[in-house]
Amino acid sequence: MKSVLHTLIAAAIAVASSAVFAQAAPATSQAAAATPAKNFDVYVDKPTGFTFVKLPEGWKFAGKVNANDMQHLPATVLTSVAPDQSLQVADNRTRK
Repeated sequence: MKSVLHTLIAAAIAVASSAVFAQAAPATSQAAAATPAKNFDVYVDKPTGFTFVKLPEGWKFAGKVNANDMQHLPATVLTSVAPDQSLQVADNRTRK
């Protein structure tokens, strides 16, 4: 499970680093405002360390980051996310 988490974080870094060069506007702090997540973004919940990846079909739990790794998260890992327009319920119905 730990290798899967490291692979996901490495993939997020690779995708995000290519996106950084494509941006025309300067980057803003994640703490300043929550941004909507794009596909394949990695999100880490700070209080629990739970890690999720945004897939086209929704958020997927990827594992847990320990306290030591939490202090060294790459800048491309999201720690706050704007809520989606709709929430996907367990039985695949959409609610607004």
